[in-house]
Amino acid sequence: MTRDYFGFDFDAHIRSLSQKKSAARPGDGAVAAVRLDGDGRIVSATTDAAALLGYAPHELRGRMLVDLAAEGWRAAAEGVTARILLGALESSELLLAGRSGRRTLVRMSARPIDGGDAGDHVVAWTEVQGTPAPAAVPDRDEMDLRRLAYDLLSTQEAERTRVASELHGGVAPLVIMAKFMVEDALQRLMRGAYSEATDMLINVTGRLRDVIGEVRRISMELRPSLLDDLGLLPTIEWFCRHCEQAYRTLRVERIVEVAEADIPEMLKLEIYRIVEEAVSNAAQHANAKTVRVSLRRRGDELELMVIDDGSGFEAAQLFYGNACLLGVGLQGIKRRVEGTNGRLLLESTPMNGTVVGAVWSLNRHVGAAA
Repeated sequence: MTRDYFGFDFDAHIRSLSQKKSAARPGDGAVAAVRLDGDGRIVSATTDAAALLGYAPHELRGRMLVDLAAEGWRAAAEGVTARILLGALESSELLLAGRSGRRTLVRMSARPIDGGDAGDHVVAWTEVQGTPAPAAVPDRDEMDLRRLAYDLLSTQEAERTRVASELHGGVAPLVIMAKFMVEDALQRLMRGAYSEATDMLINVTGRLRDVIGEVRRISMELRPSLLDDLGLLPTIEWFCRHCEQAYRTLRVERIVEVAEADIPEMLKLEIYRIVEEAVSNAAQHANAKTVRVSLRRRGDELELMVIDDGSGFEAAQLFYGNACLLGVGLQGIKRRVEGTNGRLLLESTPMNGTVVGAVWSLNRHVGAAA
């Protein structure tokens, strides 16, 4: 039984991967495995994995598959990494370049690591004997999917960075200040200066209230508690007011012609996220002055519309051109609508504003909920 510094039984793990995912047979070549974190970087490697490329195991740490790919195979390596991190576990072939320049074609299979950090995968590969085939040139749809996958990962990382910055810059100083004030109050108590210590502790409670306020603000930005406590309609109202306060030149009109009870629970978060994205896009990127948000019930259908008077864009690109040029925002809206069996409406031309809309059948969602 071989155990590397992952702490996993790689012999059993690789045998399982090879039997289920790889066409390679025992003896076809070297067997190797690496562990990827949620960002696609190698955090550990077996001795075989490193030796196959002429490295020591520790030299692979921090690298990505794209760093090990042979010339002409970097795009393929990006695609393999994206598919692994997005949960696609089918086997893939990739041409790797070793320290000496020797090129090795390997067949890879991956699985998430049970009990490991979120997003971690073990990737096992076997050397494929024979002449490597040239890297296939991906078609436009595949290239768009690859770019979108990496855009999504980049967006996730940017959100993590933003939250870390908020905690470091907003919460941490308040906590540190409160800590020093408590220590100061304790010293005053030990000296018998009870009145001064009391005043200091009263000030500490004010700092702790500020901490609570900062944490609540960050939490609301991640997922508004109002959505669970009061429902969708008050949450949309709160968000629109928040946007008007944040963007002084922006006016957000609200039209609501539906009862909270008529909105399926499974749609509430999706509708909120669509409104959040569409209004934020209008304010941040389109320089809109007015945004109209309407949510109406029309017979057996629920209709959401977000209309702005901003700079607009060429909407045809979303359907007929390079979809990723429009960024993750509109792609995310499209996925949310289609993922909930809705119909997406998108109208925009340069300098003529944008209409983002969605329609859902209430009968379908009521039936699904039942």
